[in-house]
Amino acid sequence: MYIYLWCFFTFAFLGWCSEVVYAAIEEKRFVNRGFLNGPLCPIYGLGVLTIDFLMKPFGDNLAVLIVGSMFLGTGLEWLAGFLLEKVFHQKWWDYSDKPHNIGGYVCLSFAIVWGLAGAAVVRFIMPFAGMLANKIPRSIGWVLLTVMLSLLFADFVVTVVSIAGLNRKLKNLEYVSMKLRAGSDRLGQGLYTSAAAVQDLEKDWQKEAARLKEKYEKGLQANYLHKRLLKAFPDLHSLRHNEELEALRQNVNVFRRKSSEAIRRRSENAVAVYEGKLPQGAERPFAYGLCFQKLFWIFMIGNVAGFCLETVYALVVPPHQFQLRVSVVLGPFILVYGFGAVAITLFLYKMYNQRDVLIFIASMFIGGAFEYLCSFLQQSLFGTVSWEYSDSVLNVSGRTNLMYSFFWGVLGLIWLKDLYPVLSRAIERIPKKLGRALTIGVSIFMAVDILLSAGAVFRQSERINGVPASTGIQQFFDYYFPDEFLDIIYPSMEYVGKPEIFTRTPRLP
Repeated sequence: MYIYLWCFFTFAFLGWCSEVVYAAIEEKRFVNRGFLNGPLCPIYGLGVLTIDFLMKPFGDNLAVLIVGSMFLGTGLEWLAGFLLEKVFHQKWWDYSDKPHNIGGYVCLSFAIVWGLAGAAVVRFIMPFAGMLANKIPRSIGWVLLTVMLSLLFADFVVTVVSIAGLNRKLKNLEYVSMKLRAGSDRLGQGLYTSAAAVQDLEKDWQKEAARLKEKYEKGLQANYLHKRLLKAFPDLHSLRHNEELEALRQNVNVFRRKSSEAIRRRSENAVAVYEGKLPQGAERPFAYGLCFQKLFWIFMIGNVAGFCLETVYALVVPPHQFQLRVSVVLGPFILVYGFGAVAITLFLYKMYNQRDVLIFIASMFIGGAFEYLCSFLQQSLFGTVSWEYSDSVLNVSGRTNLMYSFFWGVLGLIWLKDLYPVLSRAIERIPKKLGRALTIGVSIFMAVDILLSAGAVFRQSERINGVPASTGIQQFFDYYFPDEFLDIIYPSMEYVGKPEIFTRTPRLP
Protein backbone atom coordinates (compact mmCIF):
# COMPACT_ATOMS: atom_id res chain seq x y z
CA MET A 1 0.00 0.00 0.00
CA TYR A 2 2.80 2.42 0.92
CA ILE A 3 4.62 1.86 -2.38
CA TYR A 4 1.42 2.05 -4.43
CA LEU A 5 0.34 5.34 -2.83
CA TRP A 6 3.68 6.95 -3.62
CA CYS A 7 3.52 5.58 -7.17
CA PHE A 8 -0.04 6.91 -7.54
CA PHE A 9 0.99 10.47 -6.69
CA THR A 10 4.17 10.20 -8.78
CA PHE A 11 2.44 9.06 -11.95
CA ALA A 12 -0.55 11.35 -11.42
CA PHE A 13 1.91 14.26 -11.36
CA LEU A 14 3.84 12.96 -14.39
CA GLY A 15 0.54 12.50 -16.24
CA TRP A 16 -0.39 16.11 -15.45
CA CYS A 17 3.00 17.23 -16.78
CA SER A 18 2.47 15.30 -20.03
CA GLU A 19 -1.01 16.84 -20.47
CA VAL A 20 0.38 20.35 -19.90
CA VAL A 21 3.18 19.78 -22.41
CA TYR A 22 0.73 18.33 -24.97
CA ALA A 23 -1.61 21.32 -24.53
CA ALA A 24 1.30 23.75 -24.77
CA ILE A 25 2.36 22.19 -28.09
CA GLU A 26 -1.18 22.23 -29.44
CA GLU A 27 -2.30 25.68 -28.20
CA LYS A 28 1.06 27.48 -27.83
CA ARG A 29 0.28 28.48 -24.22
CA PHE A 30 0.23 27.08 -20.70
CA VAL A 31 -3.04 25.37 -19.77
CA ASN A 32 -3.76 23.46 -16.57
CA ARG A 33 -5.31 20.43 -18.22
CA GLY A 34 -6.04 18.57 -15.02
CA PHE A 35 -9.52 17.75 -13.79
CA LEU A 36 -8.39 19.00 -10.36
CA ASN A 37 -6.91 22.39 -9.55
CA GLY A 38 -3.65 20.91 -8.27
CA PRO A 39 -0.92 19.43 -10.50
CA LEU A 40 -2.40 15.94 -10.55
CA CYS A 41 -4.25 13.81 -13.12
CA PRO A 42 -5.57 10.89 -11.02
CA ILE A 43 -6.50 8.81 -14.06
CA TYR A 44 -2.81 8.36 -14.88
CA GLY A 45 -1.99 7.23 -11.35
CA LEU A 46 -4.92 4.81 -11.29
CA GLY A 47 -4.10 3.56 -14.78
CA VAL A 48 -0.47 2.81 -13.93
CA LEU A 49 -1.36 1.00 -10.69
CA THR A 50 -4.13 -1.02 -12.36
CA ILE A 51 -1.89 -2.08 -15.25
CA ASP A 52 1.00 -2.97 -12.94
CA PHE A 53 -1.21 -4.94 -10.53
CA LEU A 54 -2.99 -6.97 -13.22
CA MET A 55 -0.22 -7.33 -15.81
CA LYS A 56 2.78 -8.01 -13.57
CA PRO A 57 2.26 -11.83 -13.80
CA PHE A 58 2.67 -11.51 -17.60
CA GLY A 59 5.80 -9.35 -17.40
CA ASP A 60 7.94 -11.87 -19.29
CA ASN A 61 5.62 -11.95 -22.32
CA LEU A 62 5.96 -8.63 -24.13
CA ALA A 63 3.12 -9.26 -26.59
CA VAL A 64 0.60 -10.07 -23.83
CA LEU A 65 1.91 -7.14 -21.79
CA ILE A 66 1.36 -4.61 -24.60
CA VAL A 67 -2.09 -5.92 -25.57
CA GLY A 68 -3.24 -6.18 -21.96
CA SER A 69 -2.02 -2.66 -21.17
CA MET A 70 -3.86 -1.34 -24.23
CA PHE A 71 -7.17 -2.84 -23.12
CA LEU A 72 -6.78 -1.92 -19.45
CA GLY A 73 -5.61 1.67 -20.01
CA THR A 74 -8.17 2.32 -22.74
CA GLY A 75 -10.95 0.75 -20.66
CA LEU A 76 -10.09 2.92 -17.68
CA GLU A 77 -9.97 6.06 -19.85
CA TRP A 78 -13.34 5.20 -21.41
CA LEU A 79 -14.91 4.54 -17.99
CA ALA A 80 -13.57 7.81 -16.56
CA GLY A 81 -14.83 9.85 -19.53
CA PHE A 82 -18.22 8.14 -19.48
CA LEU A 83 -18.73 8.61 -15.73
CA LEU A 84 -17.59 12.26 -15.80
CA GLU A 85 -20.10 13.02 -18.53
CA LYS A 86 -22.93 11.18 -16.78
CA VAL A 87 -22.24 12.75 -13.38
CA PHE A 88 -21.42 16.33 -14.45
CA HIS A 89 -23.25 16.39 -17.80
CA GLN A 90 -20.07 17.51 -19.51
CA LYS A 91 -17.68 15.91 -21.95
CA TRP A 92 -14.19 16.53 -20.57
CA TRP A 93 -12.27 15.30 -23.61
CA ASP A 94 -13.43 14.39 -27.07
CA TYR A 95 -11.62 12.22 -29.66
CA SER A 96 -14.49 12.26 -32.15
CA ASP A 97 -12.26 13.94 -34.73
CA LYS A 98 -9.66 11.17 -34.48
CA PRO A 99 -9.93 7.91 -36.46
CA HIS A 100 -11.07 4.70 -34.80
CA ASN A 101 -12.61 6.31 -31.72
CA ILE A 102 -15.31 4.91 -29.43
CA GLY A 103 -17.87 7.51 -28.43
CA GLY A 104 -15.17 10.18 -28.43
CA TYR A 105 -13.88 8.85 -25.11
CA VAL A 106 -10.98 6.78 -26.47
CA CYS A 107 -9.23 6.30 -29.80
CA LEU A 108 -6.75 3.89 -31.36
CA SER A 109 -3.72 6.20 -31.28
CA PHE A 110 -3.95 6.78 -27.53
CA ALA A 111 -4.73 3.08 -26.99
CA ILE A 112 -1.36 2.27 -28.59
CA VAL A 113 0.27 4.81 -26.28
CA TRP A 114 -1.36 3.07 -23.29
CA GLY A 115 -0.03 -0.29 -24.51
CA LEU A 116 3.57 0.84 -24.98
CA ALA A 117 3.58 2.94 -21.82
CA GLY A 118 2.03 0.13 -19.78
CA ALA A 119 4.67 -2.34 -20.95
CA ALA A 120 7.42 0.12 -20.05
CA VAL A 121 5.84 0.75 -16.65
CA VAL A 122 5.62 -2.94 -15.70
CA ARG A 123 9.07 -3.82 -17.06
CA PHE A 124 11.16 -0.84 -15.94
CA ILE A 125 9.44 2.14 -14.37
CA MET A 126 7.46 0.57 -11.50
CA PRO A 127 10.43 -1.41 -10.13
CA PHE A 128 12.54 1.76 -10.21
CA ALA A 129 9.77 3.87 -8.64
CA GLY A 130 9.26 1.27 -5.91
CA MET A 131 12.97 1.30 -5.16
CA LEU A 132 12.92 5.11 -4.80
CA ALA A 133 9.82 5.03 -2.59
CA ASN A 134 11.49 2.50 -0.29
CA LYS A 135 14.30 4.98 0.32
CA ILE A 136 11.86 7.42 1.97
CA PRO A 137 11.67 6.71 5.73
CA ARG A 138 8.29 5.20 6.54
CA SER A 139 7.52 7.65 9.38
CA ILE A 140 8.14 10.70 7.19
CA GLY A 141 6.59 9.02 4.15
CA TRP A 142 3.28 8.29 5.86
CA VAL A 143 3.04 11.88 7.13
CA LEU A 144 3.63 13.23 3.63
CA LEU A 145 1.11 10.79 2.15
CA THR A 146 -1.51 11.82 4.74
CA VAL A 147 -1.02 15.50 3.88
CA MET A 148 -1.17 14.85 0.13
CA LEU A 149 -4.28 12.67 0.45
CA SER A 150 -5.99 15.40 2.50
CA LEU A 151 -5.11 18.04 -0.10
CA LEU A 152 -6.30 15.73 -2.88
CA PHE A 153 -9.64 15.18 -1.16
CA ALA A 154 -10.09 18.93 -0.52
CA ASP A 155 -9.20 19.71 -4.14
CA PHE A 156 -11.72 17.12 -5.33
CA VAL A 157 -14.53 18.63 -3.20
CA VAL A 158 -13.75 22.18 -4.36
CA THR A 159 -13.65 21.06 -7.99
CA VAL A 160 -16.98 19.22 -7.76
CA VAL A 161 -18.67 22.24 -6.17
CA SER A 162 -17.16 24.50 -8.83
CA ILE A 163 -18.40 22.23 -11.62
CA ALA A 164 -21.90 22.23 -10.13
CA GLY A 165 -21.92 26.04 -10.21
CA LEU A 166 -20.54 26.05 -13.75
CA ASN A 167 -23.31 23.70 -14.82
CA ARG A 168 -25.95 26.08 -13.48
CA LYS A 169 -24.46 29.04 -15.36
CA LEU A 170 -24.17 27.08 -18.58
CA LYS A 171 -27.77 25.95 -18.23
CA ASN A 172 -28.82 29.59 -17.81
CA LEU A 173 -27.00 30.45 -21.01
CA GLU A 174 -28.77 27.61 -22.74
CA TYR A 175 -32.09 28.83 -21.33
CA VAL A 176 -31.46 32.26 -22.87
CA SER A 177 -30.84 30.64 -26.24
CA MET A 178 -34.00 28.59 -25.87
CA LYS A 179 -36.10 31.70 -25.12
CA LEU A 180 -34.65 33.45 -28.16
CA ARG A 181 -35.52 30.48 -30.36
CA ALA A 182 -39.02 30.33 -28.92
CA GLY A 183 -39.53 34.03 -29.65
CA SER A 184 -38.29 33.56 -33.19
CA ASP A 185 -40.68 30.66 -33.65
CA ARG A 186 -43.59 32.76 -32.50
CA LEU A 187 -42.62 35.49 -34.93
CA GLY A 188 -42.36 32.96 -37.72
CA GLN A 189 -45.83 31.59 -36.94
CA GLY A 190 -47.36 35.03 -37.63
CA LEU A 191 -48.76 35.55 -34.15
CA TYR A 192 -47.90 39.24 -34.42
CA THR A 193 -49.50 40.96 -37.39
CA SER A 194 -48.24 44.51 -36.90
CA ALA A 195 -44.87 45.09 -38.58
CA ALA A 196 -43.88 47.64 -35.94
CA ALA A 197 -44.85 45.26 -33.12
CA VAL A 198 -42.76 42.52 -34.71
CA GLN A 199 -39.73 44.79 -35.00
CA ASP A 200 -40.08 46.06 -31.44
CA LEU A 201 -40.47 42.54 -30.03
CA GLU A 202 -37.48 41.28 -31.99
CA LYS A 203 -35.32 44.15 -30.69
CA ASP A 204 -36.46 43.44 -27.10
CA TRP A 205 -35.54 39.75 -27.42
CA GLN A 206 -32.12 40.57 -28.86
CA LYS A 207 -31.37 43.10 -26.13
CA GLU A 208 -32.45 40.72 -23.36
CA ALA A 209 -30.45 37.86 -24.79
CA ALA A 210 -27.33 40.02 -25.20
CA ARG A 211 -27.69 41.39 -21.65
CA LEU A 212 -28.09 37.97 -20.04
CA LYS A 213 -25.31 36.42 -22.09
CA GLU A 214 -22.90 39.23 -21.19
CA LYS A 215 -23.84 38.90 -17.54
CA TYR A 216 -23.17 35.19 -17.41
CA GLU A 217 -19.99 35.45 -19.48
CA LYS A 218 -18.62 38.01 -17.05
CA GLY A 219 -19.60 35.77 -14.16
CA LEU A 220 -17.77 32.86 -15.73
CA GLN A 221 -14.63 34.90 -16.33
CA ALA A 222 -14.68 36.44 -12.84
CA ASN A 223 -14.62 33.03 -11.15
CA TYR A 224 -11.05 31.68 -11.25
CA LEU A 225 -12.08 28.03 -11.03
CA HIS A 226 -14.69 28.38 -13.77
CA LYS A 227 -12.22 30.28 -15.94
CA ARG A 228 -9.58 27.56 -15.51
CA LEU A 229 -12.03 24.79 -16.35
CA LEU A 230 -13.24 26.55 -19.48
CA LYS A 231 -9.66 27.10 -20.64
CA ALA A 232 -8.63 23.55 -19.91
CA PHE A 233 -11.76 22.02 -21.48
CA PRO A 234 -13.18 24.37 -24.15
CA ASP A 235 -15.94 21.90 -25.00
CA LEU A 236 -17.63 22.74 -21.68
CA HIS A 237 -19.06 25.87 -23.34
CA SER A 238 -21.46 23.56 -25.18
CA LEU A 239 -23.56 21.55 -22.79
CA ARG A 240 -25.12 19.24 -25.32
CA HIS A 241 -22.40 19.08 -27.98
CA ASN A 242 -25.07 18.88 -30.68
CA GLU A 243 -22.65 19.27 -33.58
CA GLU A 244 -20.15 16.78 -32.19
CA LEU A 245 -22.82 14.23 -31.35
CA GLU A 246 -24.47 14.58 -34.73
CA ALA A 247 -21.13 14.12 -36.48
CA LEU A 248 -20.47 11.10 -34.29
CA ARG A 249 -23.87 9.61 -35.14
CA GLN A 250 -23.17 10.10 -38.83
CA ASN A 251 -19.74 8.49 -38.50
CA VAL A 252 -21.25 5.55 -36.61
CA ASN A 253 -23.95 5.12 -39.26
CA VAL A 254 -21.37 5.22 -42.06
CA PHE A 255 -19.21 2.72 -40.19
CA ARG A 256 -22.18 0.41 -39.61
CA ARG A 257 -23.21 0.63 -43.24
CA LYS A 258 -19.69 -0.08 -44.50
CA SER A 259 -19.29 -2.90 -41.98
CA SER A 260 -22.58 -4.45 -43.04
CA GLU A 261 -21.57 -4.25 -46.69
CA ALA A 262 -18.17 -5.81 -45.96
CA ILE A 263 -19.76 -8.62 -43.94
CA ARG A 264 -22.30 -9.22 -46.70
CA ARG A 265 -19.57 -9.37 -49.38
CA ARG A 266 -17.51 -11.69 -47.19
CA SER A 267 -20.48 -14.02 -46.69
CA GLU A 268 -21.24 -14.03 -50.42
CA ASN A 269 -17.62 -14.88 -51.26
CA ALA A 270 -17.61 -17.67 -48.69
CA VAL A 271 -20.87 -19.14 -50.01
CA ALA A 272 -19.56 -18.97 -53.57
CA VAL A 273 -16.47 -20.97 -52.56
CA TYR A 274 -18.05 -23.48 -50.20
CA GLU A 275 -21.26 -24.05 -52.17
CA GLY A 276 -20.12 -23.23 -55.69
CA LYS A 277 -20.90 -25.71 -58.44
CA LEU A 278 -19.45 -25.95 -61.91
CA PRO A 279 -21.74 -25.14 -64.81
CA GLN A 280 -22.89 -28.18 -66.73
CA GLY A 281 -20.23 -29.27 -69.20
CA ALA A 282 -17.51 -26.99 -67.73
CA GLU A 283 -14.03 -28.43 -67.21
CA ARG A 284 -12.96 -28.97 -63.61
CA PRO A 285 -10.11 -26.63 -62.64
CA PHE A 286 -7.00 -27.73 -60.81
CA ALA A 287 -7.54 -28.74 -57.15
CA TYR A 288 -11.29 -28.21 -57.39
CA GLY A 289 -13.19 -28.72 -54.14
CA LEU A 290 -11.69 -30.20 -51.01
CA CYS A 291 -9.26 -32.68 -52.56
CA PHE A 292 -5.68 -33.81 -51.88
CA GLN A 293 -4.13 -31.15 -54.12
CA LYS A 294 -6.07 -28.39 -52.36
CA LEU A 295 -5.17 -29.66 -48.89
CA PHE A 296 -1.53 -30.12 -49.84
CA TRP A 297 -1.12 -26.51 -50.98
CA ILE A 298 -2.98 -25.32 -47.90
CA PHE A 299 -0.44 -27.32 -45.92
CA MET A 300 2.44 -25.63 -47.75
CA ILE A 301 0.96 -22.14 -47.33
CA GLY A 302 0.52 -22.81 -43.61
CA ASN A 303 4.15 -23.96 -43.34
CA VAL A 304 5.52 -20.75 -44.85
CA ALA A 305 3.06 -18.50 -42.98
CA GLY A 306 4.08 -20.16 -39.71
CA PHE A 307 7.74 -19.52 -40.45
CA CYS A 308 7.03 -15.82 -41.05
CA LEU A 309 4.93 -15.51 -37.87
CA GLU A 310 7.55 -17.22 -35.71
CA THR A 311 10.34 -15.07 -37.16
CA VAL A 312 8.44 -11.87 -36.37
CA TYR A 313 7.56 -13.18 -32.90
CA ALA A 314 11.24 -13.88 -32.14
CA LEU A 315 12.11 -10.32 -33.12
CA VAL A 316 9.32 -8.77 -31.03
CA VAL A 317 9.78 -10.61 -27.73
CA PRO A 318 12.99 -10.45 -25.67
CA PRO A 319 15.87 -10.83 -26.40
CA HIS A 320 14.72 -9.42 -29.80
CA GLN A 321 16.98 -11.62 -31.90
CA PHE A 322 16.59 -13.16 -35.30
CA GLN A 323 16.13 -16.90 -34.91
CA LEU A 324 15.83 -19.50 -37.65
CA ARG A 325 12.75 -21.32 -36.39
CA VAL A 326 11.82 -24.23 -38.67
CA SER A 327 10.52 -27.79 -38.34
CA VAL A 328 12.57 -29.41 -41.09
CA VAL A 329 16.21 -29.36 -42.09
CA LEU A 330 15.54 -28.08 -45.62
CA GLY A 331 13.41 -25.01 -46.30
CA PRO A 332 11.49 -22.32 -44.33
CA PHE A 333 8.69 -24.56 -43.12
CA ILE A 334 7.02 -25.07 -39.73
CA LEU A 335 4.90 -28.19 -39.99
CA VAL A 336 2.67 -27.54 -36.99
CA TYR A 337 1.17 -24.52 -38.77
CA GLY A 338 0.74 -26.44 -42.02
CA PHE A 339 -0.96 -29.43 -40.39
CA GLY A 340 -2.94 -27.00 -38.22
CA ALA A 341 -4.31 -25.25 -41.31
CA VAL A 342 -5.29 -28.62 -42.79
CA ALA A 343 -6.92 -29.75 -39.52
CA ILE A 344 -8.95 -26.55 -39.13
CA THR A 345 -10.01 -26.73 -42.78
CA LEU A 346 -11.18 -30.34 -42.49
CA PHE A 347 -12.96 -29.94 -39.16
CA LEU A 348 -14.56 -26.55 -39.81
CA TYR A 349 -15.25 -26.79 -43.55
CA LYS A 350 -18.97 -27.33 -42.95
CA MET A 351 -19.22 -24.50 -40.39
CA TYR A 352 -18.63 -21.66 -42.86
CA ASN A 353 -22.21 -20.40 -42.48
CA GLN A 354 -22.26 -20.54 -38.68
CA ARG A 355 -21.96 -17.56 -36.36
CA ASP A 356 -18.46 -16.16 -35.84
CA VAL A 357 -18.49 -16.93 -32.11
CA LEU A 358 -19.20 -20.63 -32.76
CA ILE A 359 -16.38 -20.83 -35.31
CA PHE A 360 -14.04 -19.07 -32.87
CA ILE A 361 -14.85 -21.50 -30.03
CA ALA A 362 -14.49 -24.54 -32.30
CA SER A 363 -11.15 -23.26 -33.66
CA MET A 364 -9.97 -22.56 -30.14
CA PHE A 365 -10.56 -26.14 -28.98
CA ILE A 366 -9.31 -27.75 -32.20
CA GLY A 367 -6.14 -25.63 -32.26
CA GLY A 368 -5.39 -26.22 -28.57
CA ALA A 369 -5.95 -29.97 -28.88
CA PHE A 370 -3.84 -30.13 -32.04
CA GLU A 371 -0.98 -28.23 -30.38
CA TYR A 372 -1.12 -30.59 -27.40
CA LEU A 373 -1.11 -33.65 -29.70
CA CYS A 374 1.88 -32.38 -31.70
CA SER A 375 3.90 -31.75 -28.55
CA PHE A 376 3.00 -35.15 -27.12
CA LEU A 377 3.88 -37.03 -30.33
CA GLN A 378 7.19 -35.18 -30.67
CA GLN A 379 8.20 -36.12 -27.14
CA SER A 380 6.94 -39.70 -27.53
CA LEU A 381 8.86 -40.29 -30.76
CA PHE A 382 12.06 -38.34 -30.17
CA GLY A 383 12.11 -37.38 -26.49
CA THR A 384 12.24 -33.67 -27.40
CA VAL A 385 9.93 -30.67 -27.00
CA SER A 386 9.96 -27.45 -29.00
CA TRP A 387 7.66 -25.42 -26.75
CA GLU A 388 6.89 -25.51 -23.04
CA TYR A 389 4.17 -23.47 -21.29
CA SER A 390 4.35 -24.78 -17.74
CA ASP A 391 4.98 -21.27 -16.37
CA SER A 392 1.98 -19.72 -18.13
CA VAL A 393 -1.55 -19.27 -16.82
CA LEU A 394 -4.11 -22.05 -17.43
CA ASN A 395 -1.78 -24.42 -19.28
CA VAL A 396 -2.40 -28.11 -19.99
CA SER A 397 0.70 -30.15 -19.02
CA GLY A 398 2.84 -27.36 -20.45
CA ARG A 399 1.87 -28.37 -24.02
CA THR A 400 -0.78 -25.71 -24.64
CA ASN A 401 -2.46 -22.89 -22.72
CA LEU A 402 -5.46 -20.60 -22.81
CA MET A 403 -3.70 -17.67 -24.49
CA TYR A 404 -2.44 -19.68 -27.46
CA SER A 405 -5.79 -21.46 -27.73
CA PHE A 406 -7.32 -18.00 -28.01
CA PHE A 407 -4.89 -17.22 -30.84
CA TRP A 408 -5.88 -20.47 -32.56
CA GLY A 409 -9.52 -19.37 -32.30
CA VAL A 410 -8.79 -16.03 -33.96
CA LEU A 411 -6.65 -17.64 -36.68
CA GLY A 412 -9.32 -20.26 -37.36
CA LEU A 413 -12.05 -17.65 -37.72
CA ILE A 414 -9.98 -15.48 -40.06
CA TRP A 415 -8.88 -18.55 -42.01
CA LEU A 416 -12.37 -19.97 -42.55
CA LYS A 417 -14.17 -16.71 -43.31
CA ASP A 418 -11.54 -14.62 -45.08
CA LEU A 419 -8.33 -16.40 -46.12
CA TYR A 420 -9.52 -19.81 -47.30
CA PRO A 421 -12.03 -18.45 -49.90
CA VAL A 422 -9.32 -16.23 -51.42
CA LEU A 423 -6.57 -18.87 -51.36
CA SER A 424 -8.90 -21.59 -52.64
CA ARG A 425 -9.73 -19.57 -55.73
CA ALA A 426 -6.07 -18.66 -56.25
CA ILE A 427 -5.04 -22.35 -56.10
CA GLU A 428 -7.76 -23.32 -58.57
CA ARG A 429 -6.41 -20.76 -61.09
CA ILE A 430 -3.13 -22.71 -61.43
CA PRO A 431 -2.96 -24.48 -64.81
CA LYS A 432 -3.72 -28.17 -64.48
CA LYS A 433 -0.50 -29.58 -65.92
CA LEU A 434 1.70 -27.18 -63.98
CA GLY A 435 -0.28 -27.75 -60.78
CA ARG A 436 -0.05 -31.52 -60.98
CA ALA A 437 3.67 -31.46 -61.72
CA LEU A 438 4.34 -29.04 -58.86
CA THR A 439 2.21 -31.09 -56.46
CA ILE A 440 4.10 -34.31 -57.25
CA GLY A 441 7.52 -32.67 -57.14
CA VAL A 442 6.95 -30.68 -53.93
CA SER A 443 5.25 -33.69 -52.26
CA ILE A 444 8.30 -35.85 -52.89
CA PHE A 445 10.59 -33.07 -51.67
CA MET A 446 8.56 -32.58 -48.44
CA ALA A 447 8.45 -36.35 -47.79
CA VAL A 448 12.24 -36.58 -48.10
CA ASP A 449 12.65 -33.42 -46.01
CA ILE A 450 10.43 -34.79 -43.21
CA LEU A 451 12.25 -38.14 -43.21
CA LEU A 452 15.65 -36.42 -43.06
CA SER A 453 14.45 -34.16 -40.25
CA ALA A 454 13.04 -37.08 -38.25
CA GLY A 455 16.24 -39.02 -38.74
CA ALA A 456 18.41 -36.06 -37.70
CA VAL A 457 16.42 -35.47 -34.50
CA PHE A 458 16.34 -39.18 -33.68
CA ARG A 459 20.09 -39.47 -34.20
CA GLN A 460 20.65 -36.44 -31.97
CA SER A 461 18.71 -38.16 -29.18
CA GLU A 462 20.96 -41.20 -29.68
CA ARG A 463 24.06 -39.03 -29.38
CA ILE A 464 22.70 -37.52 -26.15
CA ASN A 465 22.22 -41.05 -24.77
CA GLY A 466 25.76 -42.05 -25.79
CA VAL A 467 24.88 -44.35 -28.72
CA PRO A 468 27.91 -44.50 -31.10
CA ALA A 469 27.62 -44.29 -34.89
CA SER A 470 27.93 -47.96 -35.85
CA THR A 471 26.04 -47.85 -39.18
CA GLY A 472 26.37 -45.85 -42.37
CA ILE A 473 23.04 -44.09 -41.77
CA GLN A 474 24.14 -42.94 -38.32
CA GLN A 475 27.44 -41.71 -39.74
CA PHE A 476 25.53 -39.88 -42.50
CA PHE A 477 23.41 -37.97 -39.99
CA ASP A 478 26.39 -37.25 -37.76
CA TYR A 479 28.29 -35.76 -40.69
CA TYR A 480 25.56 -33.72 -42.40
CA PHE A 481 23.35 -32.84 -39.41
CA PRO A 482 25.57 -32.43 -36.33
CA ASP A 483 24.39 -30.86 -33.06
CA GLU A 484 25.77 -27.44 -34.06
CA PHE A 485 23.56 -27.37 -37.14
CA LEU A 486 20.45 -28.56 -35.29
CA ASP A 487 20.97 -25.98 -32.54
CA ILE A 488 20.76 -23.24 -35.19
CA ILE A 489 17.53 -24.40 -36.88
CA TYR A 490 15.90 -25.71 -33.66
CA PRO A 491 16.85 -23.03 -31.07
CA SER A 492 13.89 -23.84 -28.81
CA MET A 493 14.08 -27.63 -28.93
CA GLU A 494 15.22 -29.44 -25.79
CA TYR A 495 15.78 -33.10 -25.05
CA VAL A 496 13.64 -34.09 -22.03
CA GLY A 497 13.22 -37.82 -22.56
CA LYS A 498 10.19 -39.77 -23.62
CA PRO A 499 7.06 -39.37 -21.44
CA GLU A 500 6.00 -42.11 -19.05
CA ILE A 501 2.52 -42.86 -20.29
CA PHE A 502 1.82 -45.78 -18.02
CA THR A 503 3.07 -46.21 -14.49
CA ARG A 504 3.45 -49.84 -13.42
CA THR A 505 2.10 -50.75 -10.02
CA PRO A 506 4.38 -53.13 -8.14
CA ARG A 507 2.86 -56.53 -7.38
CA LEU A 508 2.33 -57.55 -3.83
CA PRO A 509 4.51 -60.50 -2.75
